[in-house]
Amino acid sequence: MSSSRAETSERLIDEIGAFLRRNRTSGTLVAQSCGLQPTQVQILFALRRIGECRVATLAETQIVDPSVASRQVASLEKLGLVDRRTDPEDGRAALVSLTETGHAKLREVRRRHADVITTALQDWPVERITRFAEDLGEFVAASSPFYDELAGPRAGGMEVV
Repeated sequence: MSSSRAETSERLIDEIGAFLRRNRTSGTLVAQSCGLQPTQVQILFALRRIGECRVATLAETQIVDPSVASRQVASLEKLGLVDRRTDPEDGRAALVSLTETGHAKLREVRRRHADVITTALQDWPVERITRFAEDLGEFVAASSPFYDELAGPRAGGMEVV
């Protein structure tokens, strides 16, 4: 019995949806086990990905109101995970970056996720895991332009991540 491309794509959507639901739940559990809220972890990963930036840029990448991003940054600053300094180009604005403690916390979060995946896939040959990671990377690269088009133009030219 042969499935059509559309039927197969729908199955893929279902499996990706199941994975994303699991990932959201496990992300919450991992964040909590590391003493953080999931949104704090998302801000830390965004800072690692984009580097030092303004809070407004973080808000854009996280698709949240700047006041929400500002509160999250303030809580992370109190924990010593991010640092804030005056923007040399605009003294009214601040630039936010990860501290060494923030980088260490991200390594802890990633290690906990990796431990779960390593255990879950312990019966898979390394070659299969490699192939799966490569296929997933190709899928993300192939689908990104189409989802970017669906998102339409974004303020400041930010890509959807």
